[in-house]
Amino acid sequence: MLLTSTSSRVSFRVAQELMVLDKISDERELNYETLDKYLEDVLQKRVKIGLDDAGFQLGQIYLLNMGAMLYDNLVDADELKNYGNPQTEGCKIFEEILKLPFGPDEPAGQRELVYAAAFNLGRAYYQGYGCYPSIDKAIEYFKIAANNGDPKASILAQTALGYIYSEPEKRDLDQAFYWHSEACGNGSVESQDMQNVPISFVAALGVMYLYGLGVKQDWSSALLCLSEAADRGSLYARASLAYFYYKRKMYTNAAFVASKIVFSAGNDELTIETDGVKNFQKRARAMACFLYARCLDQGLGVVQDKQLAQRLYSEAIHYDLALIACYERMVQHDEL
Repeated sequence: MLLTSTSSRVSFRVAQELMVLDKISDERELNYETLDKYLEDVLQKRVKIGLDDAGFQLGQIYLLNMGAMLYDNLVDADELKNYGNPQTEGCKIFEEILKLPFGPDEPAGQRELVYAAAFNLGRAYYQGYGCYPSIDKAIEYFKIAANNGDPKASILAQTALGYIYSEPEKRDLDQAFYWHSEACGNGSVESQDMQNVPISFVAALGVMYLYGLGVKQDWSSALLCLSEAADRGSLYARASLAYFYYKRKMYTNAAFVASKIVFSAGNDELTIETDGVKNFQKRARAMACFLYARCLDQGLGVVQDKQLAQRLYSEAIHYDLALIACYERMVQHDEL
């Protein structure tokens, strides 16, 4: 009960201070996102009125920001002369912050600083910038930042773990599903809906439910996640949704969704361009071309058009030969 009562008193105090600063209008608006956004304003006000520890806490925030700027090469060239390797210096700062204690009796916001520092150290070991690359060390620090799926911990770290456990080196689909679920669920807790959860999380969960990867196959959950991600612009989720409809023999829906992808612009997904994203976009277009071609070829849900079907089969092979070879084998064995 001590933890709960102490946390409540801290939350009430911070909420009152934010209301005085006109940052929120009601105590119920206080959440992790709001605290993260306005914590510096609260601490600056406390420094002005001479409260103990406020200057120290503000300094820790500035120290974390400096570490992040050094790591990401965002410090001015003149200032960089004061440092050796900026990434190494940034990692040293993160390691110092990681030593800070946190708990119900510690200063507000200190827990978030530790989580942020742990996430940045995990990122450093994963990328091999500022330290020797180590997936094991990256996982260790990401798990500190993720804090067993705590909604107030680093959702980015929880997501990173989901992706790491999906990769060949550390593949563990049970763990991948667990961490994607935690990241997705914690995002929805903070926003009370799915709008603040990156679509890649939701799409990943949908695909895992669709194929039974790391979790029992669940058509209903797959449909829910894929529909949400598709509505929010995920090209791969839309293609997976077309596959879902085709497998469930809902051919009109499958043809409609697939055709939208086939005849859409080359890249209409609002996301950061990386090689991985581009590969998924190509695979999505291959899926859509093949599935729509199947519908046209067999007259499933659309008017039969074998000429267009043959053209789309060729386009599908151009986008992803390996996937289409797999689909052809599935067709031969009546699995698709």
